[in-house]
Amino acid sequence: MHTMDAHKARPEDEETPIFHLTKAQLWPIVEAALGDRVTSFDISIEHQVEGYYGYAAEKAIPTFACETGAGHTGRITVFGKWFHRTGSAESQQYRFLHAHKAPVPRMYGVLYDGDGREMLFLEHLDASPAAQSHRPVERFREFLALMARFNAIQPSQEYLRWLDKAPWWGIDAINESGLVLERIWVAAQTGDLGPDLQEFCSSSGQALTRLQGLAQQVAAQVSQMPRGLIHTDFSRENTGRRENGDLLVLDVEHVGLGPRFFDVGAWLGRPTRAWRPELNQLDLSRHYVEQYAYWGGSAPSLEQFLEDVRVLWIADILRYLELRLDRGLDRPSASPADCEERCACRRHLHATLNLFLEHYC
Repeated sequence: MHTMDAHKARPEDEETPIFHLTKAQLWPIVEAALGDRVTSFDISIEHQVEGYYGYAAEKAIPTFACETGAGHTGRITVFGKWFHRTGSAESQQYRFLHAHKAPVPRMYGVLYDGDGREMLFLEHLDASPAAQSHRPVERFREFLALMARFNAIQPSQEYLRWLDKAPWWGIDAINESGLVLERIWVAAQTGDLGPDLQEFCSSSGQALTRLQGLAQQVAAQVSQMPRGLIHTDFSRENTGRRENGDLLVLDVEHVGLGPRFFDVGAWLGRPTRAWRPELNQLDLSRHYVEQYAYWGGSAPSLEQFLEDVRVLWIADILRYLELRLDRGLDRPSASPADCEERCACRRHLHATLNLFLEHYC
């Protein structure tokens, strides 16, 4: 990659629309993306970020029209992320994952602003709904196969040491969920979570004790599960498709070590009554386990897998209890959007507590 000194003589020192960077700063990114030495390039914005924008970074999708040293022309579109905070290590995650041949986009380079915040430049993928299959079963099976391939990765010793320096926070959230349940009860009984939860938490007898027992049991089971590489937010919004049709996973900043089936537990561990008729839990679970084994994972029996994902589905809900509680509390001068989110969190808490009591306690 070229150094900044190599381009000091160039007249491209004016600020561009891409994160206030100059052309000189962007030059090595463009050359890495195009795969050739570039003599000049122009910038246009022909794509906008689709779907969920996220909170962690400013994003841009620039297209570079380039001339190369051999006199050829070329065009390349890249995806850029400028993180709002310092300390992001997503570029390092991509380096490790590329070394493990993970199904992730190519990384063309990383720059830093004056505050040390990462500016990450990646292969641009099609993340629009039109890029997905219109048949829900096929789409879901492809999504599960991608997840299984990612979860089956066996991290090298170097990667394991690096991951161990930043333990996955979800384990702590699960372990502390019993205390969060107590906070929910106190807030609900004083009316701070609305009338429905106030009535529920005031009239449910031993419900809190039973729910805390469930949380303690789940935390103990999760702590004994084999660890593996997990994305921690494996959703359809965090996938995109190459022009050749390959489906890849994005947003790997928080990849870590955790219960090996945690990602898929949120999808396949749901209670039977929550499944749509066209989606068969047993068939889809068998498909994930087969794909996990195909990509080198040590797969358990289907029965053990189903028990693990059932527990991990509960664990995934438990780790978000504190967030639901905090966003469900009354706040002065709330906007209409805040009020809508607060009501949604209260409904979710009410429905979740009811479900746990009826089927899992």
